[in-house]
Amino acid sequence: MTFSHDPFFWALISMFGLVGACAVVGTQRLGGRALFGVVVVTIFDLGRVVLVLPYCPQPRFEMGEWHWAVGGVIFAAGLVFCIPALGIRPFTAPDEKVELQTSGFYALVRNPIYLGEVLWCLGFAVMFRSIIGVTLVPLWWVGLLFLVQLEEQGLERELGQPYLDYKARVRGRIIPGLPI
Repeated sequence: MTFSHDPFFWALISMFGLVGACAVVGTQRLGGRALFGVVVVTIFDLGRVVLVLPYCPQPRFEMGEWHWAVGGVIFAAGLVFCIPALGIRPFTAPDEKVELQTSGFYALVRNPIYLGEVLWCLGFAVMFRSIIGVTLVPLWWVGLLFLVQLEEQGLERELGQPYLDYKARVRGRIIPGLPI
């Protein structure tokens, strides 16, 4: 098996993308470069997609044909939570142009896009019956929590008290109701 067929190679690629995303939201120098942000998020997502595909030999769980339906519903829910990305300036660090979003999904959870990221990734792994893909979802969630903490520091700096009030009102960072 070549390295490109190894699911852990693709998991490593994805983690590099996540580290790059942290660099984007954590620094004004890189955070102002939307193209760089698009590239690192693409790397993050590409790794998570390829590692679950049949292209990468790995243990797979059995669910009969239900894996397509169950995974498809979770995947679709994830895409729905990613819809708020259409209304923001994505892949950049918070700056003076950022507007606080508090309605819609943002009234339920402070980072609905990251909730969508976790859900579509889980749904895609279930669709392809990838034990490794499902097992790695909690690691992606923890990685996204680090990213959220960097973003929150920037939002607190740029938006001040209105953002602090919003954080007090909407406790869930990625999962509604859970402050972790």
